[in-house]
Amino acid sequence: MAEADSLTLAFIEAHPADAARVLETLPAPESSALFARVPPRLGAPVLAAMLPPTAARNVLALDAERGMALLAALGAQAAVAVLRHVSEPRRSALIDGLPTVSAVASRMLLGYPEDSVGAWTDTDIVALPPEARAADALARVRAARDDASFVHVVGPTERLLGLVDLATLVRAPESADMGQLMRRPEAVLAAVAPLAGAASHRGWHRASVLPVVERGDRLIGVLRRGTLARALARGGGQTSAGVGAGLAETLARGYWDALSGIISAAVALLPPARRIKEDSDEH
Repeated sequence: MAEADSLTLAFIEAHPADAARVLETLPAPESSALFARVPPRLGAPVLAAMLPPTAARNVLALDAERGMALLAALGAQAAVAVLRHVSEPRRSALIDGLPTVSAVASRMLLGYPEDSVGAWTDTDIVALPPEARAADALARVRAARDDASFVHVVGPTERLLGLVDLATLVRAPESADMGQLMRRPEAVLAAVAPLAGAASHRGWHRASVLPVVERGDRLIGVLRRGTLARALARGGGQTSAGVGAGLAETLARGYWDALSGIISAAVALLPPARRIKEDSDEH
């Protein structure tokens, strides 16, 4: 059992997308038993790689504490994709258990239609006022959850004023402020814009990440090119990213059986008492 657990953890950490494909073939009570055993930081990338309805069924099959821990580890944007497939009142209960920042962001993103830019916005960004020093901004970038290519400069009402790219920030004197270093964004996306329209935006010719604003240029986050491609693919949109996805699937097929065997063996070895009964009334 220890050896199977070790192999499973190593596989999940190195290949979360492939692990998701394996788990999607299993009934929710069996796949959720694995999520109940692995640390949320390892389980979250696997959950994020699953189709949102399937991921939601796994969250619903877990106890509330573990479900909230996984959603918190996902980040707001990925958590919202799952929460859209959780019915009330369970959805509100899960959101209420998230850290305050994640809960607020989740409620905001859930307010947008699923086919809009706002629904797929990543709210976990670095945003600072124009008087912030370069040294403080660099510290925030280093502590950021994800790789940050830009520091967003915002006014008192969260109005987007400009961007400071990482190269400029690194070269700047520590005492320089963001207002001196920033440049106007070349392109922004409206949160209410449809995804299909956003895909043809001219800004993608020069950047892989674009700021997303609400009315009054209030910054709510960014949309990443990869996220847009996944959103369109899940909605049936035809994008060039689909070619890359097909290639990745072809390359993975050669070791598919071996990988699925590792996961399936680990699930089969779980003690019956640890297998969690799926609540069919929740979905």
